[in-house]
Amino acid sequence: MPIIDPTLEELRKIYKILLLSNSEKIEKELSKLVTSDERKKIWVLIDGKRSTKEIAKIVGVAVRSVNRFLDIGEKMGFVENEWGKPPRKIVDYTPSSWIELIKKGKMVIR
Repeated sequence: MPIIDPTLEELRKIYKILLLSNSEKIEKELSKLVTSDERKKIWVLIDGKRSTKEIAKIVGVAVRSVNRFLDIGEKMGFVENEWGKPPRKIVDYTPSSWIELIKKGKMVIR
């Protein structure tokens, strides 16, 4: 079992507390980017493992639409989208109602 740096562990706890205590503000800012059900699904599926092509296929939109969303998200500071790597969220917050959209559509999340 790897040894976890106590400072790093404390920072993770602080991050979680800040995320929870500011969730309403974060959701309000995210709502400026995530303006439709398709965009909510894209946001839910961004996990640092899925490619833009995989996300587009699961959501049922063009890859171009996912890339446009990621470009805007990157400019707003919510997404990191390095060329050749799967996109990942900088702010790892997803409202539960958005996750329900994926479940209701019975989409496969691997």
